[in-house]
Amino acid sequence: MSLRETGQSQENAVKELRQLLRRAILNFLSRKRAPNAGLLNHGYEDVAEDCAQESAFLIQSKLDQFRGDSEFTTWAYSIAIRVTLNELRRRRWQASAADPARLGDAMPHWPIDNPGPERSLEQQQAWAMLSELIETALTPLQRKALIAHAFQEMPLDLVAEWLGTNRNSLYKLIHDARKRLKAALLSRGVTHRELIATFDMPRQSRSYLEDGKNSLFQDV
Repeated sequence: MSLRETGQSQENAVKELRQLLRRAILNFLSRKRAPNAGLLNHGYEDVAEDCAQESAFLIQSKLDQFRGDSEFTTWAYSIAIRVTLNELRRRRWQASAADPARLGDAMPHWPIDNPGPERSLEQQQAWAMLSELIETALTPLQRKALIAHAFQEMPLDLVAEWLGTNRNSLYKLIHDARKRLKAALLSRGVTHRELIATFDMPRQSRSYLEDGKNSLFQDV
């Protein structure tokens, strides 16, 4: 692809990229691998087209960040899937009845339904530690932003608007919060990957925490 070129060559490359991304997003949605795909009442085509368009633009803006550690298409697909997940989160947020007065207020007490007796105690202890560290290791603003996005599932652009900041500043705020949280976990002898593994669960369990744990430690 000639994404770095200009003129007709670049236009053709962008069009080809957009088509590849659209197919990848449709495949992702149609296999129901994405949480909240059920919110798309009128099929997947429109959201796939919109997300492919946004992803292609985002990929062009991030070309200098592609280091070649993986195939370009793998890197591009990962961006497209994150864009799609953000769109699904936005739709779920719009369909929810979240209490504005409680945004970013506090961690959920215990969001997992019936984890099974062999995992329940381990998971509850890990959840208690995570809640404590989010409360004590982060600044009030970091805590508010991270809880609203990762656990109350508020889309990033809406979090930025709610906090009266811009998207780039919010990215840095949440990035710094994640760094602090990872360091706090390490001080307890736990890596963030070990914590995530504690909450891995069968597909029939709720997807709520699946979204939260990914948003908690992964940059968008």
